[in-house]
Order: sequence, then structure tokens, then C-alpha cells
Amino acid sequence: MLLPNQFDANEWFITLSLILTYLLIIKLPKRFPRTITLMLLLFGMGYVQVVDHILAGISYNTYDINDYAEYELFDWIGWFIYPPFGYFFIYCLDKWSLHGRQLFWYIFGWSLIAMVVEWISLKFHMFTYYGWKFTYSYPVYLLTLCLYLLFFLYIRSTFNSLKKLRKPVE
Repeated sequence: MLLPNQFDANEWFITLSLILTYLLIIKLPKRFPRTITLMLLLFGMGYVQVVDHILAGISYNTYDINDYAEYELFDWIGWFIYPPFGYFFIYCLDKWSLHGRQLFWYIFGWSLIAMVVEWISLKFHMFTYYGWKFTYSYPVYLLTLCLYLLFFLYIRSTFNSLKKLRKPVE
């Protein structure tokens, strides 16, 4: 696995993002059982790896991540900065109990927030675009957040069903 030639802007961006986002997860009041929190974070990790493999990998090669076209250590470390975004999306959604039109605007707004985060990451040279354009990301974020929501609804409902099964019958 390649190491960076020098520890520059993109490595600093990844390192500070990791520290800040995971500290925030730890500091926030616990909203979900550990199992659900872990599943949300793992889903985010797996999802970003699949999407990056398709879009940045050999299939389409529309962008590079970090310093090299090849896989490097900070590509792997960088994947850990995405799961907290999805976690915060679900955390706030659950906290505010959004439904209907509110949910539509919520997803729309969080997709814009994701665009801002991507724009910042571009300023720190985390991505180099070839066939990709910044505007292509918005529909990807809309789809991603909808999938996060569906995944959360599924695991929450499964978790609640399992809890009901465990209760002793009176």
C-alpha cells in the first residue's frame, strides 16, 4: 500500500475530519442502541467503498482519490470519514421525527450539505476529477441518503421486532 510522498492538505483534511466527526459521535447523547449505531457506520463504510470502486476504480475511472491513481493508505483511511455523515443524517432525522414533506426537504437539504463537504474536500485536493463533474454528485447524494434512510428504517424495525420477541409472555 502506497504511503503519501508528503503529509499535505488532503491527509490533514482526512485526519482532522476523522477526529472531529468521531468525537462528535462520542459526545452526542446516545440515540440508538450500539448495534444500530455500528450497523449505520458499517453501512456507510461499505457503501462508499462500492461507489468509489465503481466510479473511481477501473470500471469508469472518473476521479482519483488523494495523491495517486493507485490505491494508497489514505484512500483506505479516508473511507472512515464518510460513515459519520450518514450517522448524523439519521441521528437528526430520528431526533426531529420528520415525515412527509419535511422528509423531502430534509433529504434535499442534507444533499446540499454533502455538496458543501465535497467542495471543501476538493479544496484540500482529496479528489482529482477526470470524467466526473461536481454537479454529478448531487443526484448521487440524493440516492445515497434515501438508501441510508431505507436501511435505517429496516434495521430499526427488525431491531424492534427482535426486542418484542425477547419479552417474556405474562
